[in-house]
Amino acid sequence: MQSPSLPQLALTILTIDFLRYALAAGTVWLLVEVMFGRRLAGRRILDGVRQPGQIKRELTYSLSTVLIFATNGLLVWLLASVGTLKIYSDLASRGWAWWWLSLVLMIVAHDAYFYWTHRWLHQRRWFRTVHGRHHASLHPTPWAAYAFHPVEALVQAAFMPLFLLAVPIHSGAILVFLIHMIVRNAVGHCAHELMPWGWTRSRWAGWITPVSHHHFHHARNRGNFGLYFTWWDRWCGTEDAEYLHYGNARFG
Repeated sequence: MQSPSLPQLALTILTIDFLRYALAAGTVWLLVEVMFGRRLAGRRILDGVRQPGQIKRELTYSLSTVLIFATNGLLVWLLASVGTLKIYSDLASRGWAWWWLSLVLMIVAHDAYFYWTHRWLHQRRWFRTVHGRHHASLHPTPWAAYAFHPVEALVQAAFMPLFLLAVPIHSGAILVFLIHMIVRNAVGHCAHELMPWGWTRSRWAGWITPVSHHHFHHARNRGNFGLYFTWWDRWCGTEDAEYLHYGNARFG
């Protein structure tokens, strides 16, 4: 079979990245805002009102991010094809145990990378010129999942090639990671608490960030820099405990 040309490959990667964003954000929007909007009214966080033009702005920045992520994906593919990055396709060469372990490592590493780059972007200079674009949505929608300034999109895109320089991972595990990342992002910006609130008090599930964790970050801009887990915020004293007090009163 003939290998695709570079333009064909670039178009394929761009289409996949666009569909990944559009399907995840669109599905969460459809479920939370349209199909189950009335049933979930009591789960809305802070009852915030969206600003005029907010969704249009979220879509515009997210589509810019899709383009940057797709360009990064093309770079990753090219570097992997010459052996610079450690992506393999033969599952039998490393087995299922490493497949799952490498996926977990990637998610945990991404959470750490996001926490520290996110804190860095909250420095006054970078917040004013870069990260503030994302925070323009005080009460975001799922369409804000990728609503990043281009500089922030580049910072976040850098995680994948950096991780793959050090850790070999199966192409299928990368696909699962990318789906997990966009789904968690879309849900985390849906402005409704979808997680059973009792989990926040659970010894086993209390380390998973509920939607309120990131929503309070948008609405109050006081800590809660983590993405998937609460570990770094708690270890570094940056957790805004108000989201827990609020959730206990409203959802608990």
